[in-house]
Amino acid sequence: MAKTSVYWSDARAPPSYVEKGQKLFEDAGLMDCFRNGDSVAIKAHCGDWNNTGYLRPNIVAGIVESVKEYGGDPFVCDTTTLYWRTRITMQDLLKTAARNGYTEASLGCPFIVADGDIGLDDVKVSVDGNFFRSTYIARAIANADALIALSHFKGHGMGSYGGAIKNLGIGCCSKRGKIVTHLMLHPTMGLGTWKFNPEKCIGKDCPVYQRCNEDCPVEAFWLTEDKPHAHRDLEKCIGCIDCGIRRGCGVLERPAGYEHIYPAAFADSAKAVVNILGKEHVGYITYAIDISPECDCAGHSDTWILPNLGVFASKDMVAIDKACLDMSDNSEGVAGSALYDEGRPETPWMKGHEKFTNVHDTVISQWSQINAAVRNGCGSIDYELVEATPAPPMRYTMPKFRDHYPGYRDRRKFRLESLRPDASCYIDEPKMTLSELTRKP
Repeated sequence: MAKTSVYWSDARAPPSYVEKGQKLFEDAGLMDCFRNGDSVAIKAHCGDWNNTGYLRPNIVAGIVESVKEYGGDPFVCDTTTLYWRTRITMQDLLKTAARNGYTEASLGCPFIVADGDIGLDDVKVSVDGNFFRSTYIARAIANADALIALSHFKGHGMGSYGGAIKNLGIGCCSKRGKIVTHLMLHPTMGLGTWKFNPEKCIGKDCPVYQRCNEDCPVEAFWLTEDKPHAHRDLEKCIGCIDCGIRRGCGVLERPAGYEHIYPAAFADSAKAVVNILGKEHVGYITYAIDISPECDCAGHSDTWILPNLGVFASKDMVAIDKACLDMSDNSEGVAGSALYDEGRPETPWMKGHEKFTNVHDTVISQWSQINAAVRNGCGSIDYELVEATPAPPMRYTMPKFRDHYPGYRDRRKFRLESLRPDASCYIDEPKMTLSELTRKP
């Protein structure tokens, strides 16, 4: 059986990262995912408030231009979050996106919130997956004719890493879909099976007391001044996982194995996206640059754990993620990054070691997503890496300059005003010698 092609361009310049993405779009044949006039969703992550590691808007704009060039009608989209932070509603997400440069003016097409005002504009889709039968996909993505998953490869606090599978399996889900994927109402893995230790809550002595007391939108989890401080009502719980699960205080304890099963559930939701759009209508471009240990949904960006690895493109979500992980494991970590933190098992920063399994305080296998996606038929790990050849220098430059260089195009303008400065701008003799300029202070 033929291997799946994963097209790759290294991290060195030239060409620019924008051009690399556009060239790989063509090399991987992603224009075949849609027909002339089709609505094409470009799923990207606009970054959280104060995050600086997300994909730059001009990288996304380059893919928008490629979709337009081949007749597609693109829109860039993201979805509201499950946790109560700066992208929880459409209004909050649009404010955050605009602050991070994701606007129609910068992208060249509309930027929309694919699951609506509060994240409930969705479509229920059958899956026949490893962990659930159906889930909820953001309506604007489900209604599109094609999808380009434009992913930023990096770490993820609960998924080990984030790539193409995660971009579909979490990023394309509505709030209801995210609850399903987090398995929060699952009969054996859901919140009802998590051990509740209210006596471990220290009340107002805890630095995040106010957050724990206020985060639950349905008041199913609350704190009191009297012991025990923590209380919950599972009948009211909607499974939004913002009730102290993330705090690590021990009030809620996950079932054994949850940390490996949860990222595997990404694959079921990713399959739902492919089911509703059709495999032939979904393409993948992944930027393995600015590789932080945390997701772009964090309100910060840590020191990169790996050097920039380049840009990847494929029609197979499993193959492209596997290629990124393989190249990561064959690279040496960045000195001073989280890979070198005390308490990390073995030496994850060394070549030949798994970079994402051990980068977080909780050991999470970086292979859970891949293995689950192979099992449910999302793709193949048997791939070949095809290195891209550079395009002609002006192929992806500003359209105005694709036929002639700027000096030629602007000659008429400079006939009216001379570019030559007045010679009196300069002094006759420099005030510093070459030796004065070049010696160490």
